[in-house]
Amino acid sequence: MQSDATWQAVQHVLSSPIFVKAPRMRAMLSFLMTRKLSGMEASISEYAIGIEVFHRDARDYDTSFDPVVRVQMGRLRCRLAQYYATAANVNDLQIVIPMGTYVPVLTSVASARPICIKSVALLPLDRPSPESGTQNFISGLEEELALHLFQRFGSESGASAEQYRIEVRVRTEPRYVRATIRLLDANTGQIACIRQCDRHGDLGIALQEKLALAICTDLQNYILGDDVTLRGCGA
Repeated sequence: MQSDATWQAVQHVLSSPIFVKAPRMRAMLSFLMTRKLSGMEASISEYAIGIEVFHRDARDYDTSFDPVVRVQMGRLRCRLAQYYATAANVNDLQIVIPMGTYVPVLTSVASARPICIKSVALLPLDRPSPESGTQNFISGLEEELALHLFQRFGSESGASAEQYRIEVRVRTEPRYVRATIRLLDANTGQIACIRQCDRHGDLGIALQEKLALAICTDLQNYILGDDVTLRGCGA
């Protein structure tokens, strides 16, 4: 069992306005943290969350066809990032739910290295025609990109001149996707850099996550000055 201070840190998050006004997000986080802090993290799964939090019927609940947990988990990660970016009095412990898992992790706020850069804005992705069969993939990719961008860059309203807008165009073939990314200076509209990311695989959630992560990592490297070339992010 974790210490009282850990439980208090969790309750501080759950009682914040960001979560009080979102009962489903609060219920999901409460479920995850209760199992985590009670030593039952092995029982945390997409299926268990669907049954316990979203009250799916165990007789016919199939996670392959019902994406409610995956969709809401993305929103929960985004809400946690929003809480830690805006809360006035944040506890020393920070709750993180890494991509690819539903098990939360407690990290020290003091040990986290903040990324101090200017704000970025993701422009709406182009929507292909319904006949193309890729609208759901593009929609999911846009959600993943928005989440990763918020987690890495935050949202600093009123930031100074170096703000960016991100334009992403996606082309798909069976088991192959190419994203062309343009980083625009928000003040001048000029292109700061152009990137290209290729990924192979089924056009589903896993590929959305991989592509969004590759795009955000490459943009972060450029904006922070960690690389000086306009290379693409290969597979």
